[in-house]
Amino acid sequence: MNIVKLFLITTLFSIIIGQLIRFPLASTAGAITLTDILVIVTDILFLLYAILLKSIIRLPKKTFFYGMMFSLAALTSTILAANFFSFSQIITASFFLFRFVAYFFISVVVYNIIKKNQIGNWINFLLLLAVVFSSLGFLQLLILPDLSFLVAYGWDPHQERIVSTFLDPNFAGIAFAIFLAFSTSLYLYKKNYIYLGIAILLLFVLVFTYSRSSYLALITVMFVIGVAKAPKLIILTLLFFLTSVLVSAHIRERIVGAATLDETAQARVESWQKALTIFKNNFLFGTGFNTYRFAQSKQGNFAYDNPQGGHSGSGTDSSILLVAATTGIFGLSFFSLLIFSILQFSFHNLKTNYLKLASFSSILAILVHSQFVNSFFFPQIMLLIWFIVGINHVQNN
Repeated sequence: MNIVKLFLITTLFSIIIGQLIRFPLASTAGAITLTDILVIVTDILFLLYAILLKSIIRLPKKTFFYGMMFSLAALTSTILAANFFSFSQIITASFFLFRFVAYFFISVVVYNIIKKNQIGNWINFLLLLAVVFSSLGFLQLLILPDLSFLVAYGWDPHQERIVSTFLDPNFAGIAFAIFLAFSTSLYLYKKNYIYLGIAILLLFVLVFTYSRSSYLALITVMFVIGVAKAPKLIILTLLFFLTSVLVSAHIRERIVGAATLDETAQARVESWQKALTIFKNNFLFGTGFNTYRFAQSKQGNFAYDNPQGGHSGSGTDSSILLVAATTGIFGLSFFSLLIFSILQFSFHNLKTNYLKLASFSSILAILVHSQFVNSFFFPQIMLLIWFIVGINHVQNN
């Protein structure tokens, strides 16, 4: 069991590595990250441990059923997609489903190997990772502010924005928001100024992502925590944003751009429209889980000089719409029930427990954020989601 714990720690630590270590699978199959590998190894080691010792695996009842039902719906949609896509494309699509199941199973691993009296230590470790991750973000902004050279490898040319090791300000931003939910909740309950310092650090790095979806995630976190525990926090957050808008021309430009539908916002709206069209045409079972790149290619959504759509070609700017388009109404229903079940059990004792407050606010923030960026299925964010879900089940036990 100690070996499994060690690998879980290593897996969480891989958040620091982010997207810096990637192993391309094929031109249309994306890549496997170090986090992916460690998640799978941790799952396998846990299962071997349970089998060899003939120990009973406890299943988190409140989420396991809906998680498995969504996985079955996704599997069904992928099998049915064999009528429209080649065998190699279906095999490629199945990798993503396998990855989702592997990450989801991390919640089972956490539920079985972490004791209730150890929760505080694991959350503190998570915040240690947050400090390192955010510090690397500041370092990246100073040393490597221009990522235009990564365009050749399928990444966006972000400039003067904190991306940290995720190489994307939007995904880095939601990670900062999640960590901020935990550090802020801990400070309000423990009154330890170390947590306040971490919260302030995370607040500033999030601002420098200039990610509008991450700003919405931040507002979500602070609003929930403010309503539940500290109403003044809502006013302080609004004042902070007002000051930031007045001081920073870049932030003003981003906010105004969202209101006036600048080029990025228009591209996001077009992405939603394409996903809705595919969903309408494949309403019951979708196009098949992770066949979205192939479906887009068939529909002619990619430019002639970019026939595979780059890294973003396999998804759309909304995790919910991606689920709808690829698994249909059946998959979307079970996915919605899964999200609702997570929010429901983390809402219990919201006002009296820092873990519940941090978990509910961060999951809700992810839900908001993932409607503008496909963050729910980003590897390191998935790891955080299912770790949070698992440790909440430990708390409830």
